[in-house]
Amino acid sequence: MVELANRPLPSPGNNRQIMKRRVLSSALALALALAAAVSSSCSPSGDRNTSATAVRQGSAFQWGFSAKPKIERHESGARVDPMILSQSTKGNTRLVIDVATQKGYLLVNGKVAVETPVSTARPGKWTPRGSFTVTQRVSTGKVSTIYGVEMPCWMRLSDSVYGVHAGHLPGYPASAGCIRLPLHAAQVIFDNTTYGTKVNVYSAWDGA
Repeated sequence: MVELANRPLPSPGNNRQIMKRRVLSSALALALALAAAVSSSCSPSGDRNTSATAVRQGSAFQWGFSAKPKIERHESGARVDPMILSQSTKGNTRLVIDVATQKGYLLVNGKVAVETPVSTARPGKWTPRGSFTVTQRVSTGKVSTIYGVEMPCWMRLSDSVYGVHAGHLPGYPASAGCIRLPLHAAQVIFDNTTYGTKVNVYSAWDGA
């Protein structure tokens, strides 16, 4: 009893140090537990990988790590940039035809969203050059008065007899004056233009 009575009582400072150690120990244990949980959720086996992917996709960092959509390339030779095309409001598009290279370009805010081969007038015929607007649009049912063939995605150029439409592309100028497009490219361009859309036809386009 004498021995216990003579033992000094712990000071307040010692109590604070003990509490700090306990808090640090608890924090360390929690950090280790979280690290173990993250490690197991990222394992490549079973449903755990699916769960980890869902968390990453739902995080605030999703856009920072998402890859830019790839350019879509089609058998016809047409190329579509989904990122630029997604910005189309129809009112901010312009169609450019380069007769020299037999190429067509749908521009969205001045950037190329679609690049496609075209077929303009064959020797002895003429595709007009200049600036036009789309004054008629016929998705299906338009028939050529010359050949009696259908011309899907028809877009008339400024009330003239000429237009842009889907048709056969042999790889060289072959039309009677209209501008032929591959079917897929014609559909994309038709869907992203409207009445009044500007169409520029150049003998040679400098990209300006």
